[in-house]
Amino acid sequence: MIYWFTGQPGSGKTTLANALKKVLELRGYSTFHIDGDDLRTITGNFDYSEAGRKNNMAAAQGLATKIHAEGIFVIAALVSPYRRLRDDFKKRETVIEIYVHTTEVRGREAHFVNGYEPPQEDFVDIDTTGMSVDDCIQTILAASPLPTSRYFRRGETFANDHYAMFIGRWQPWHTGHRWLIEQALKEGKKVLICVMDVPISEKNPFTPQQVCEKIGFALKDLINEGRVKTMVIPAVESVNFGRSVGYSIIEHFPPHDIMSISATKIRESEQLNGEPLFPST
Repeated sequence: MIYWFTGQPGSGKTTLANALKKVLELRGYSTFHIDGDDLRTITGNFDYSEAGRKNNMAAAQGLATKIHAEGIFVIAALVSPYRRLRDDFKKRETVIEIYVHTTEVRGREAHFVNGYEPPQEDFVDIDTTGMSVDDCIQTILAASPLPTSRYFRRGETFANDHYAMFIGRWQPWHTGHRWLIEQALKEGKKVLICVMDVPISEKNPFTPQQVCEKIGFALKDLINEGRVKTMVIPAVESVNFGRSVGYSIIEHFPPHDIMSISATKIRESEQLNGEPLFPST
């Protein structure tokens, strides 16, 4: 999909765009960031009249369309003040429009665009006044869930790869889980970690997206090497297969120090100590 950040200068568009790019890449997605100022430097368009701004928006939208067609997530951050051009773009492409604004004075008010037109429908509203970057990103992801039925980007082939699949809630991810997947990695296998999409509760304090982010941060080197991937799947009640299906069900028996690790105790300990269950990455 295309994430389109719009809003006046100084509202936090670029900061959030960079943070979202980091989160998506930690989860294994390919991304491309289009910054309005950088694009002007590349195209040589330093015309800030209405015509110049429209040309910059058109260039950004054309570039986003081209990159998106390659199955890459696009994150664009530019003032893009004209609602009709943004609305037309949303009709043509899979776009999440994110309106970023604030009541704080941040020193960029002299660069505000006269006649900026805020979105009226089909957008994510982000008021960065007093909000942390993490809270903003979680709001964006909650309003625009990442695809789960087809996690891997288009064009990626798996014909020559074999994966050891691990299914769980991973609430929270801990050392015992790491030991578990390492048993497959030691055998030279690639690992697919499937995160079950379960409702938030005392037992499951994280959304599946937060779990993927936590795993992505903990295993970022393995993910960057292409040895580990994560995927969100529906809650699994059982694993079933017919005869000669080409794969095995393997049980791993961890040593006592690993077996004794309890996700429940970790959750309770963090709650009692007042530590964040999901620390910022």
